[in-house]
Amino acid sequence: MIPLTKMRIMLSILFIGSLILLLCGLQAQTKPFAIIDWFDVTTEGALLILGLSWLWLMLQARPEGRVTYLLILGLQGYCLGCYMDLLDEFFLHSSLPTWFAILEKLPTPIGLITLTYGLWLWREEQLTINEQLRTREQFYRQHQLVDRLTKIYDARSMRHQINTHLYRYQNISLIMLDIDDFSSINQQYGFDQGDRLLSEMAQLLTSQLRSQDLVCRFAGDRFIIMLPDTSEIFADAMAQHLVETIERHHCQISYVVLHCDDLTNIDSDQLIAKINTQMTELKRAKHCVKAS
Repeated sequence: MIPLTKMRIMLSILFIGSLILLLCGLQAQTKPFAIIDWFDVTTEGALLILGLSWLWLMLQARPEGRVTYLLILGLQGYCLGCYMDLLDEFFLHSSLPTWFAILEKLPTPIGLITLTYGLWLWREEQLTINEQLRTREQFYRQHQLVDRLTKIYDARSMRHQINTHLYRYQNISLIMLDIDDFSSINQQYGFDQGDRLLSEMAQLLTSQLRSQDLVCRFAGDRFIIMLPDTSEIFADAMAQHLVETIERHHCQISYVVLHCDDLTNIDSDQLIAKINTQMTELKRAKHCVKAS
């Protein structure tokens, strides 16, 4: 998740917490220090800290997307319930306004239901990724041709797999994706954020493919997807689906598709060189349009 999104979420939590505290201070009476139950304060405060810690870890570890937003929304509801329980220890219950009781009771169950649904979708997402990993595990052990940053195939292993599939299938399609203005992302947010974006994109692509498909990091911010035994129509539809999925995460993508029905007298180097040339020409054309 990009730093700006993280900052907005954390600032919104801080703003809501401060607003609730201010309204309670204006509308309710505080308890005398002597009758405050400090054991309850400690336990409820610990639950709040744990919830906020889970939220922070989620923001650090997960890419943007539907599942992530459900998990964050669920954790925010849980944290709000814990926060209201904690404030309840410092104000006289009889002086608290009606809205306080609503916020104290509803956010936690709603948040936990949302969190549970998000965890279920995360499970489905992880099962898809695990299936992808299982189909590649044996090759990983044998060749160790894995990109160290993204943990997916590198260009060498893609060449090997393409050459292997040329003898198995009647046709093959390749999709090449390239992040637009990736250098600007590195300059604006730093190289660590750029690396994180590449890792999240690799994870996202892996989760969207079939078990027989293959994705690799070709070079820099450029990825190649191999779709064995598919039609040109399917390859175009898959490319558009992948681009739309990625662009929903505020990342602009250029893409080209190469479909080959005649696999005789051709190898992986020729196919990759051809699609890479198409991408270079597309990026050059975009640059000329932008410059004009």
